[in-house]
Amino acid sequence: MKKLIPTLVVVVILIAGWVYAANQNYFREEEAVQAKLLGISSADIQAITLHEGTEDKSGTGKGTDVGTGSDAVSTLELKDGVWHMTEPKDYPLNEYSVGGLLDAMSSADQEMVVEESPKDVEKYGLGTAATRLDIKVKDGREFKLAIGSQLPAGDAHYVQVNSGAVVAVKNDAVTNIALTRRQLLDTTPFNMDESNVRTLEWEGEASSWMLKASAEGDTASEHTWTINGKSIKAEDAISLIGQIKNLTTADDVRKASDLKDAIPRSTLSVQQQVNGKETTTVYRLLTTSSEPDTIWVITPDEGWAYAMDAAGLKEVEKYSEKLKTSSTISKSGE
Repeated sequence: MKKLIPTLVVVVILIAGWVYAANQNYFREEEAVQAKLLGISSADIQAITLHEGTEDKSGTGKGTDVGTGSDAVSTLELKDGVWHMTEPKDYPLNEYSVGGLLDAMSSADQEMVVEESPKDVEKYGLGTAATRLDIKVKDGREFKLAIGSQLPAGDAHYVQVNSGAVVAVKNDAVTNIALTRRQLLDTTPFNMDESNVRTLEWEGEASSWMLKASAEGDTASEHTWTINGKSIKAEDAISLIGQIKNLTTADDVRKASDLKDAIPRSTLSVQQQVNGKETTTVYRLLTTSSEPDTIWVITPDEGWAYAMDAAGLKEVEKYSEKLKTSSTISKSGE
């Protein structure tokens, strides 16, 4: 037994040493640092040209210009600190979508190298079907980014930069980079926030009303609301504002000056209080005899015309009329 004691002591010391080492993470493998796809910051980017390809990765069918079979090409440029679309036209941009695109391009990681020196990129969907982005940065460098098909596992896409190695990039990053022109455009003409709205006035043949908010409270739900001078619930007022501001166009916007033979239909005046200052904007709604199911919304600066489905705007008018009637009934029943 005495002969075993030294052996047992050694075993105990070894176990204690192993436990200590494990607690100090001596056995932990160093995590591999993922390489960035482009290695640039969003502030470096000066211009982006998007070639949507002859196929759409998302299955929406928006990858090709309708009726031409050719790539849909859009160019964005940073001018005096503001992003503008310069091709095919200077369409208004959604600043949040553009900001998300810039962040996605700068933060995208390269998960792994699939093939270092590819000979056949078609098998990766990196041929004519690829979504392509040409990116220019401050120091004059240019990156040509191609996004192909999904990997068999379905969690990433094949991507190639400047005709280099084919790498894998996670789906989330690809989704935020491979945007269509439509996703970059500002498709909502009405610019308002429920908490800032003080007065909405709709004037037209089908419906006329004035929605007003009290000055009390910081949020829309805290305001007291009236329509044509009669009280309505805050949630009803918020719903009406939401129906208007969430209306979107399904088509490219036009220059307002290009709209010919338009007939005035109604106007919407929006009075808001933003940072202590009152602002008033007026939207004109027009129709044309050639497109009776379309109502054109002209932005306050008279620059753009948004084609809106007439049915959506008529629903707004129906809802406002319902609020006017329900408020009248509620008032008379008191």
